[in-house]
Amino acid sequence: MIKTIAPISPILSKYIECFYIYEGKFNSVFSYVAFPHFNTGLSFFKGASVHRQNWSLQISENTDVGVHIEILGKYVKPVFLEYKGQLKEISIVFKPVGLNRFFKDNYLSLAPKFSQELKNDIWCKFGENLFSSDDDISKIESFLLSQFCDNQEVSSIENSLKLLENSNEQISISDIANKAGLNLKTFQRQFQKHMGCSPVEYRRIYRFRSTLTNKLNSTQIKNLTEITYEEGYYDQSYLIKEFRKITNHNPKDFFKSTSKVDGDKIIWEIK
Repeated sequence: MIKTIAPISPILSKYIECFYIYEGKFNSVFSYVAFPHFNTGLSFFKGASVHRQNWSLQISENTDVGVHIEILGKYVKPVFLEYKGQLKEISIVFKPVGLNRFFKDNYLSLAPKFSQELKNDIWCKFGENLFSSDDDISKIESFLLSQFCDNQEVSSIENSLKLLENSNEQISISDIANKAGLNLKTFQRQFQKHMGCSPVEYRRIYRFRSTLTNKLNSTQIKNLTEITYEEGYYDQSYLIKEFRKITNHNPKDFFKSTSKVDGDKIIWEIK
């Protein structure tokens, strides 16, 4: 039902986590809950209409609709998605900052809400021809390479992520701004523009995702105390509080309900 594919191009591998393909069957229903992520998703849909409401997306078969492109913004709470009927989705999962390398417009201007239609002439024209053959991923890679661009402002933000992601060394946002050669207000403004969230929100989301990887991909059975220490949470009660904010579950229930999809690239709560 869902297949993940790693980029072949070494250039794209720096900025894209994976592609994934979903194909729904006639009268099928598939639903899941997606949780906040530092990565960014952009999806091409064929034969589908998209309805958004209250942190939920319903994607339904609609043969009257051409190719639709949906782009996710940064969200800090769970999003419910439901697929109905025979439709096809091809998604690009960009790494942090990655999407900014393929658009002239900044991420926040493209995706100010948790999810929205992408209205970009170049991308829409490409989308119209995307599903015309079986070699979809190769087409996407060629297109992405043609759109690749450099941006010094983005590079500065990209370098700051390593400091935000370091759980063993809680550097202040002011110090990170100084290391990036920016004053605090300028750094926060540029970060919001290219990441779609504040540096503090990014740190919260990254720590949550790092905890998931630590717990679900470890060959050892780890308790909450070990994870709390390893991921840099103040204490166990703080970890539980953060999980409830981000997932609406306490950690124990959350880990019971989530599943890794086609390897370990995607972690969802399948409904």
